[in-house]
Amino acid sequence: MSVSTGIDVEELKVEMDEYGYVIIKELIPSDDALRMADRLMEIMLQQPDAGKPNQNLGGMFNYFEPEELPLFTTLITNPVFLEISRHLLGDQFMLAGSGCNWWKPGAPAQGLHADVPVGWMLGNGLPVPNVCLMVNCLWMLTEFTAGNGATRVVPFSHLSGRVPRTGVDYRHRVAAEGPPGSIIIFDGRIWHQAGENVSKDSQRVGVSSGYCSGMIDPTGPATNWVMLKQSVWDRMPKLVQEMSPHVIEG
Repeated sequence: MSVSTGIDVEELKVEMDEYGYVIIKELIPSDDALRMADRLMEIMLQQPDAGKPNQNLGGMFNYFEPEELPLFTTLITNPVFLEISRHLLGDQFMLAGSGCNWWKPGAPAQGLHADVPVGWMLGNGLPVPNVCLMVNCLWMLTEFTAGNGATRVVPFSHLSGRVPRTGVDYRHRVAAEGPPGSIIIFDGRIWHQAGENVSKDSQRVGVSSGYCSGMIDPTGPATNWVMLKQSVWDRMPKLVQEMSPHVIEG
């Protein structure tokens, strides 16, 4: 199946199954990606943590003006991303949280980890299922390089059934590099981290957005996702509304 010209989604599904991630260069226009990056940095400069070298904005859709939603909604309705997620999660999947990660020069590396619900399940003495329960991504709104903190993944780690060991230097991490508009899509079980931004002047701006299995409660104790405000949900296209059964007041 080819959802978009030049992209073989069936091949991408195989890569997801085997490696646990795929990197697609310039899936959306670079001009759109850079526009989104500029707007998100503008919003984040108004937040209380604006002085931090590594800044995160959870529930980012709740910060946009109504006329801005169509541009940003493309990040959660992209047909390639949706098809890969459907392959891993089945038809009954929901929208998880969406947020911006701004890694400025000097930002430290994030700890290597797996996504919801792996840590919660292990912390509660439960085995990690051998099926995918969440598909995540990092949209590269600016250029991602190994030097400015590109997301790093450990291939095949989604098959380990655990989280990374403390104090181990995993040498075979892959940096997800790409120009603005690129994306890394990954099984939530894969070990990953934001790298250190060792550059002098390169801003690394990405949007993390994902989908979760219908078996997950996106408002429960295993997650920390911020749901859409009701007023934002009301303005979203029907597809997004169908994937977002939980909303918050506002």
